[in-house]
Amino acid sequence: MTIENYILKNGPCLSNELIEYYSKNGTSKDAVRKRISRVGNPIFKLSGFFQNKQTFFYHKDQYQDEIYFLNLRKAIKNSARRYYSVIKAIEYHNGYIKKEHLASYSFSPIKNLKSHKNFKTIIDELKKLNFIFEDNDCYTLNENLSIRSKNNYNYYKAVELSKELIINQFNDFTKSIGLISYDSGKSNSEYSKFQFCFTAPSYVNGITSFTAGKPKPAFVVADILLGNHIDEDEVDFFLRKISVVKTQSKCNFLPFLIVDNVSQEAFKKLKKQGIIVGFINKLFGSEYEELLKSLLSTVTNAGTILKENPEAYLTLIEQFNKLIDGKTNNLKGDLFELAVGYYYSNLCQSLDVGKIIKFEAEKREIDVLAFFQEKIIASECKAYKTEIELGVIEKWITDKVPIIYKSLTYNSNEKEIIFEFWSTSGFTKEAIEYLENKKKSIRKYKIEYYSEKEIMEKARKSKAKKITDIMRDYFIKNV
Repeated sequence: MTIENYILKNGPCLSNELIEYYSKNGTSKDAVRKRISRVGNPIFKLSGFFQNKQTFFYHKDQYQDEIYFLNLRKAIKNSARRYYSVIKAIEYHNGYIKKEHLASYSFSPIKNLKSHKNFKTIIDELKKLNFIFEDNDCYTLNENLSIRSKNNYNYYKAVELSKELIINQFNDFTKSIGLISYDSGKSNSEYSKFQFCFTAPSYVNGITSFTAGKPKPAFVVADILLGNHIDEDEVDFFLRKISVVKTQSKCNFLPFLIVDNVSQEAFKKLKKQGIIVGFINKLFGSEYEELLKSLLSTVTNAGTILKENPEAYLTLIEQFNKLIDGKTNNLKGDLFELAVGYYYSNLCQSLDVGKIIKFEAEKREIDVLAFFQEKIIASECKAYKTEIELGVIEKWITDKVPIIYKSLTYNSNEKEIIFEFWSTSGFTKEAIEYLENKKKSIRKYKIEYYSEKEIMEKARKSKAKKITDIMRDYFIKNV
C-alpha cells in the first residue's frame, strides 16, 4: 500500500505510525524513513512541533476536514504536550481564556529556561497555525480542535469572575492563618520562571530556610480549576509544571491546586506528587461553594435566567452581600450588567446579556440587549469608581455602536434602535458634551446615557421588584 493510500484510508498521522506500519510488513525502518522523506503533493506535512522530530502527514483532500482535526488533536496530545496543554486549557474554559491567565495553565516557562521552549514561542506558533486566535483581551480556541461544546463567551466571563473571587479569598485565608507574608499575594505571577494563578512568600517555621543567618522565604503557589469535570488530563499541566519547578527552584515551596471537583484517579496522582488539593467547600465552606455555583449559572445563562427566573439574580446578590466582604467589593462591578438586565427583564419581550455579535469579520459584545415590540435597546454598562472619560465614550460611539447597528439592521429591521450607556460613577464634563453632541447629530439611531441620579430615577419607576434596593445598596451610594 502506498503512503498516499494509507493516509486516505486511515487518516492523517505521524511519521512514527507510518514507520511502524511499513516496518511490520518487512521494510527496514531506514528504508521507510527515506521513502517518507520523498513524499510530496498530494501529501503535505506539518513539522517542528512533535517529539523525536516526528512529522504529521495529511492528504490535501483531508485538510481542514473533521478527520484532519481529530487526528491532529490526537497527535498533539500524544507527541506535543506543551502545545496540547495550551489547547486543553482554553478548551477546559469552554473556548476562551484571558490572555494574562493562560500561561498559568501551561508547563512552559514565561522566562528563558534551558531545554524548555518559552511560553510566548508556543503561543506564537499556535497562532500561526490558526489553532488559537486573539480576541481582544482573551485567546480563543479553533472549535474544530475541541471535543467540548462550542466556545461559550458568557461561561468564560463567569469563570474569570469566579477565579478572581477565589484568588482574593485564598489570599485572605492564607494571610489570616499566617501562612503567607502580609499583603504579599500576587495573582497571575511568576515563580521560578513559571506562571501561577497565585504566588506569595511564606516565613512559616519549618519551610523557611536561612542563608548567612538571614531568613530566605518559602513560597505558596496555587492554580485554580473550576466549573468543569477534572480528570487526569486536566491536572497534567500542573503536575508537569511542579515537576520542573522542583528541579530548579532555589527555595522551598507549597503547591496548591484549588478545585471544586476532581476524579479519584487525578486526586491520587496529585497526592502522590505532594500536591495540596484545596477543595473549595473545605477551604471556604459550603456556602461559598454555593455562591460560586450560583455565579457560574447566572452569568453563563444570564438572559434566560433574568427573563424566566429573575429571583435567581436576587439570590446571587444576597449571597454576595453575605459572603463577600469590603476587600472584594470592587468585584461587584462585574455584576452591574446583570442588574441592568434585571431592570429590563419585566419590560422587554426577550433579553440577552453579554451577547457577542459578528458582522463583516468584526466582533463586538453587547452588555445588555433588550427586544421590545417597537424598539431594540443595546446597553453598555460600567460600574467604575471614577467618572467615565471622553476616550471611553468616543471608542464606544465610533468603534462599537456602528458595528452593532449594522448587525441589528442587516435584515432590514424597522424597529427603533437605542444605544444606552449606564455609568454608576457618572461622566466627565468632556464626555457629557460629546454625548450631547452625538444625541443631536445622529439620526439613524438614538443615544442615551445615564449616571447615578438617572439610574436611580429609572429604578424607582421600574416594574422590576427590588431593583431600587439593588441599585442603591449594591452599586450606587449616596443618591
